[in-house]
Amino acid sequence: MLNHRCQILLIEDEPEEIEYFRRLLSKAKSSSFKQGFEIIASQSLEDGLQQLSLNDIDVIFLDLILTDSRGVKSLVRILEFASSLPIIVYTALNEAAAVKVLELGAIGYLHKTEIDTNLLVYAIRSAIERQEQINILKEQHKQQEQVEFKQLEAIAAFNTNKNVSLSNSVSLQESKPDIFAELVQNYCEIMDLALDERVHKVKHNTSEKLAVLARQLGFMQATPRDAIEIHTTALKAISTNAARKSQAYAKEGRLTILELMGYLTAYYRKYFIGLNQVNLDNISKDIEVD
Repeated sequence: MLNHRCQILLIEDEPEEIEYFRRLLSKAKSSSFKQGFEIIASQSLEDGLQQLSLNDIDVIFLDLILTDSRGVKSLVRILEFASSLPIIVYTALNEAAAVKVLELGAIGYLHKTEIDTNLLVYAIRSAIERQEQINILKEQHKQQEQVEFKQLEAIAAFNTNKNVSLSNSVSLQESKPDIFAELVQNYCEIMDLALDERVHKVKHNTSEKLAVLARQLGFMQATPRDAIEIHTTALKAISTNAARKSQAYAKEGRLTILELMGYLTAYYRKYFIGLNQVNLDNISKDIEVD
């Protein structure tokens, strides 16, 4: 499986637990790890983060109760620095904690009191294999997302009326960052509701909410590019806060952004048609006066 010694970062503040962990792996014999294991122990979260920058780590074991960090926030910090590495939470906390850490993005969970050498080696091998598959899927998703963004940008390039120039306007993210952040938050909430509709078969009137959002964007003379930026920013935020659900949000988001773009296009069509009608009426009045 690996052609080098498996580098394990163990973030644990109890010396006895570190020594026990080392003893377990010292007895390990596995065809998947012919070069054996090298354990780098950190007794604080900060030192663990530093070790990540200094070593080529293959897998991380993380205790959630540390001297400088407690609870799932430790996992969140590690994920910020090593989202592509397999992280196994190694703790004595209850099963409720296990569910939470897996939702946040940990690849596995081991209870300290229920472990032996064979289970530990199996957990390491499974974690590395699963993370490799996840990384492949992430890369495929990233490539697919880039294709979809190009398609969205093509949709965004619709003609605007010469009386209202949108193409040269500054983006909402640059000109109105506070409002842009509110719109992103609103869009995140709509995607939450849309996903809830699909999974739990409930009704939240997300289409109506998207239509309202499109009118807000239109009122501010936002471009379709602004809508795309709101969409991509929201997806990044959701992926960070709910890593295990990111693919579901991305799939739902494809439909959501297309629907929003449709409403925004309809808004401008209506606006431009109305503007042209006003111009025609004015011309008619001028003719009548003459």
